[in-house]
Amino acid sequence: MHGNVVPLAHGGPEEDTAPLWRALADPTRRRILDLLRQRPLITGEIAAQFPISRIAVMRHLEVLGEAGLVTSRKRGRERWHYLNTVPLHKLHQRWADPAAAGFSSALLRLQDTVETEGRHMEPIWPTIDIALDVEIAGTPAAVFAALTKDIGGWWGHPAVTARATSLALDPRLGGLFTERWEDGGLVIASVTGWAQNDHLALTGSFHMGVGVGVAVFDLAESDAGTLLRFSFRAIGVVDAEVAGATSRGWAELVGTRLKALVETGTRLGIDPDEPPSIRSIRKEGDHG
Repeated sequence: MHGNVVPLAHGGPEEDTAPLWRALADPTRRRILDLLRQRPLITGEIAAQFPISRIAVMRHLEVLGEAGLVTSRKRGRERWHYLNTVPLHKLHQRWADPAAAGFSSALLRLQDTVETEGRHMEPIWPTIDIALDVEIAGTPAAVFAALTKDIGGWWGHPAVTARATSLALDPRLGGLFTERWEDGGLVIASVTGWAQNDHLALTGSFHMGVGVGVAVFDLAESDAGTLLRFSFRAIGVVDAEVAGATSRGWAELVGTRLKALVETGTRLGIDPDEPPSIRSIRKEGDHG
């Protein structure tokens, strides 16, 4: 990133951050965020931490969700709630050093496990489990094109090895997402889910050693253009430092770099030039 801060596409700083400050003003909501900072939780687990009713807790979750601070994912019959780091990243962009931005719920959970003697961690918990909601000023088609046809425009160092010279994604089910080296390459993940302009799933090691992760990108039209609902879950033996860097890295890749590429054409990835397929898409859009 080299310290770059991408300007927001709509509204000024006050308009963008005022709902966050209002949501953070309530001590119960701040406590909920503290709980989610440790790990994702279902509604009942959150409600059990407060003397107020479950309905009151759900109302607080709604306020946090409307401010973008909490995002939820339905898994089976349970609804899991996650700390959404993207709005917090905006606060850091305005008030603190951008290099310090980003929170890692996975790293904090692992740190807490090490420091709290005798704490039991459920074996079914993923080593890394994050979810982000990102509003992007562009159509789902434009976002999907950036995801699948111009991945080198937003993905890059430090999420690649030192030997990487470019990236490639074979846009089909079973296609490979690879680093290209001068003398070879490395498979980062493979395409395990695909629906044009709507859904992309990548499954692979993502440089986590023996860990395996699944990155899911779901796109839907929104007032801003596109709501990207992103999640990443990983299992396996993953070093705590790697887990933290991975969690922070996704907030940077998706919440800043991909967003900047679609909204302003700013290329913060490893590939400095647009691929011909993207140039033709933009040219058609200009004439349309």
